[in-house]
Amino acid sequence: MRRLFLILRREYLAYLLTPGFLVALLVLPLVMAASAFLPTFLSRQAPAPKVVIVDLTSLGPRGPGPFVEARILKGQARNLPQDRPAVLAVAPASVAAARTPTEAGERIQDFYRTPEAGERPPVFLVLGGTAEALDARLWTPRARLVDLSGTLEDALNDWSRNARLQALGLTAAQVESVTTAGVDLATYSPQSRSGKVTVTDRLPQLAAIGVSYLLVTLILVGSGMILTSVVEEKSSRVIEVLVTSAHPAELLVGKVLGVFCLFLTALGAIAGVGVVVAGQLPAGMVQDAANAVFGKGLLGWAALFLAFGFLLYGSIFAGIAAFCETPREAQSLATPMSVLTLVPLLLVISAVQAPDSPVIRIAALFPPFTPFLMLLRIAEGAPAWEVATGIALMAATTAGALWVGVQAYRTGALSQGPSNLWAILRRSLGRQA
Repeated sequence: MRRLFLILRREYLAYLLTPGFLVALLVLPLVMAASAFLPTFLSRQAPAPKVVIVDLTSLGPRGPGPFVEARILKGQARNLPQDRPAVLAVAPASVAAARTPTEAGERIQDFYRTPEAGERPPVFLVLGGTAEALDARLWTPRARLVDLSGTLEDALNDWSRNARLQALGLTAAQVESVTTAGVDLATYSPQSRSGKVTVTDRLPQLAAIGVSYLLVTLILVGSGMILTSVVEEKSSRVIEVLVTSAHPAELLVGKVLGVFCLFLTALGAIAGVGVVVAGQLPAGMVQDAANAVFGKGLLGWAALFLAFGFLLYGSIFAGIAAFCETPREAQSLATPMSVLTLVPLLLVISAVQAPDSPVIRIAALFPPFTPFLMLLRIAEGAPAWEVATGIALMAATTAGALWVGVQAYRTGALSQGPSNLWAILRRSLGRQA
């Protein structure tokens, strides 16, 4: 046990004291804090988009132009990336004198080419045709993927709908009563504390989804670190000395737990940033988020499955790496395992829509996927027998993976030359523990 602890400490400090990890440990919380506050800051700093409306329909005050102008003045037309309300701008004299949408388009292109367009030229909404066949064209200085087209199109659709209802004989008041009519369908469940389902009731599921994604990332990255460490020791012959100084099981488990503790350190730094960010939120929201994380023992289950996942995948990656002479050879052998760890991402996405699906329930019991999917099942109120079965299968599989990994680690430490997966399994299973 003492040697296992010494190996754990060696692996932990080997990564912890590297300049790269220390810098990452300082930069990562800053990046997370910036990602939380930067979008709001940029939204406030971004200039409001300008819109010029050129109404050539001759429909007067009841035309689409005045209708969209009213929407813009009320702040209902917003630029999607920054969520800034648009402002009205005056049409240039040359564009205002156009008689058709096509002519207006030609003059708008000429306007964009002139210096007077400025660094932030407006977008032009050109309207033509009739009430029954409206010709709407939005001109922008650049072919942007996200712009005001969505909100302006919604405004034009509302105008067209209102115009058709008025053409059927409805008054303006009747049109408004029809367009604003709706039903607020409330969802109730006996599992909700207040009876009515709210966002607070869904927070445990959302937290479980986020933690599942985090586990996949940590285990995948951690396994890669273990693989690289073993290959470096193999190429420098250090592994041969270690095998003669300690039991292979102590070497492998200590190495995996060392990387595991390293990630716990990083998670502690991330948790510190989370506490700082939570301090800026309303007290009620903080309490709901805390209940979601600590409710149903979600945090404890996450730590348990993270440890299982590290031992399972880490031992397999370490056993494979012990047979490899170069990092390139190790990566080629570890690629199938890396792909296997990406499968839970697809299952987690599916579990969001159908957490009680038979496929998800069976996959959660399949040990390679249990650390990632069982959290979702627990958040959904999985029965005790299902959780117990998943943990039992996971524990048995992890023990088997550790045994195979130890045999592979012991055999591969003294092997020479390239190997393949079949050769590794044959030589490892043929060796007695």
